[in-house]
Amino acid sequence: MLSEDIIVPEALRHMRRFPLDGALLLFDRDTGVNALCEGDETAGLRQLAPRMVQFGITNACNLACTFCSRDLTAKSQWTPGSAFEILSQLCSFGVLEVAFGGGEPWFFPGFADLVVRLYQETSLAVNLTTNGLHMTKQELRKIHGKYGQIRLSLYNNNDWRNKVAELADQRARFGVNYLVTPERLTEIEATILELCSLGCTDILLLSYNGPNPNLHLDACQTKALSETTTLLAKALTHRCQIKLDVCWGERMEGVPRLFPKSDCGAGREFLVLTSDKNVQPCSFHQLSIPFQNAMDVMNIWNERKSELLSASSLPGCARVYGFGLGELKKECREQDQGNKKALNVVSIGE
Repeated sequence: MLSEDIIVPEALRHMRRFPLDGALLLFDRDTGVNALCEGDETAGLRQLAPRMVQFGITNACNLACTFCSRDLTAKSQWTPGSAFEILSQLCSFGVLEVAFGGGEPWFFPGFADLVVRLYQETSLAVNLTTNGLHMTKQELRKIHGKYGQIRLSLYNNNDWRNKVAELADQRARFGVNYLVTPERLTEIEATILELCSLGCTDILLLSYNGPNPNLHLDACQTKALSETTTLLAKALTHRCQIKLDVCWGERMEGVPRLFPKSDCGAGREFLVLTSDKNVQPCSFHQLSIPFQNAMDVMNIWNERKSELLSASSLPGCARVYGFGLGELKKECREQDQGNKKALNVVSIGE
């Protein structure tokens, strides 16, 4: 049976259909709502395309973060026309979403026009990650209602408080990406509560993938983050969603999971298309396969699965036993101070 032949409830029939292995995913690009259908009717379905592509449309950026994964030598080969062409073709193959990054996507000439055109002429959900410094109110108004979500990266030097307030004031659909490092761990509760007070309702906590051991959490710090995240999520229910990115893998013991899958999905659920036209399983991966068009991308996805599903060589990859952290993986000692902090979180949430 084809996915188009499966009968779904009337309220869900407007949603785009995406076959999975043995299931059917329904997706609304305007709200981001997903509905999973499983049963005898869906048993024969198979996934035909990656669900999302992460699109590095430019390598230019106004910041120079030491932890950034972008290749500084990879100059952009995209134009607004060529980017639209390949994304519209990938949409026809079944891809549901594109997530623009870079570099800083607002540095790409004609970026707002590209977002509008993709929304008007394709069925893709258009998302973007930005540091916000090059994003103006005029550009926000231009793309209003024509994107899925804006992800604002939170750095000490990108005026994030004003940017969050601006996005909330513009009624933008947005969330915040917050890289958790040992230094930031001590201030994570205060930061999350401040973000919530500024109008942010979606906070994604990112783990560091890279060679700098000082930016990785050890086992004790990871356990503390898991406990803090669980308590904050409960305390802020109905006010703010706190999420963990897939690179945390199994480290977040005790944190509720949205999906039962343990694998991150890199190379299968999503692909990265770089600014110099290479396919990668994820932005932290050493594998880089050149392509020219959408058919090349689909052939790579179909024919090179074993390579795409391999682990990254960078420390922090969830596909590696121990996450490649070596000596950082040590036994954690219980800390009374952590319990006191947890009590404070609950009282704030109440």
